[in-house]
Amino acid sequence: MRTTSLGKIPAIGMSFWLLKVLATTLGDLTGDLLSIALHLGYRLALAASVLAMVTLLVAQLRSERLRPWLFWALMLASSAVGAEVSDALARALGWGTAITALVLLGGLVAILLSWGMCRGLPAPGFVGNRRDEVWFWAAALAGNALGSVLGDLLGDRWGLGLAASSALYAAMLAALWALGRATRIDRRLLFWVAFVPSRIPF
Repeated sequence: MRTTSLGKIPAIGMSFWLLKVLATTLGDLTGDLLSIALHLGYRLALAASVLAMVTLLVAQLRSERLRPWLFWALMLASSAVGAEVSDALARALGWGTAITALVLLGGLVAILLSWGMCRGLPAPGFVGNRRDEVWFWAAALAGNALGSVLGDLLGDRWGLGLAASSALYAAMLAALWALGRATRIDRRLLFWVAFVPSRIPF
């Protein structure tokens, strides 16, 4: 699933996915740090995370070219917001991890379908138009939130633990990579399916 970047998204290859796992995992841990370790609570932690994400998003949209440090900082911030959103829905509002996962999955699918109908869904490496960037980051936020709650679902609800959950995520990513090499499945679909579990499921 490698593409050449012609926009403001890095080329999709091994380095992209390794950095995605790192940024998303750090973002998830940052969300937990703000809300739990620093005792800010979900509301204050969410407000701080959203402020950071919006600031970085504005800078990303105003940039005329790809700035890798800015892209990955925004990915980290979107993961922190996603973690706060998923925790707020599952715990603060009492929806539970399973219902929250279904809601966030529906949100991600709705965003991608709406993007496709309104703009035509581009390959991720070719996202350069600012309107497509907004769609991309909306989908990234939903995908990161879904990945966060799935980690909670695997660990808390199903009791798999960190090692087993990480192994399952790694197996899913390996299977998607194999599908990308061996089949003609739409690479856009494979990208967004892989986007969700590309993290360490703390």
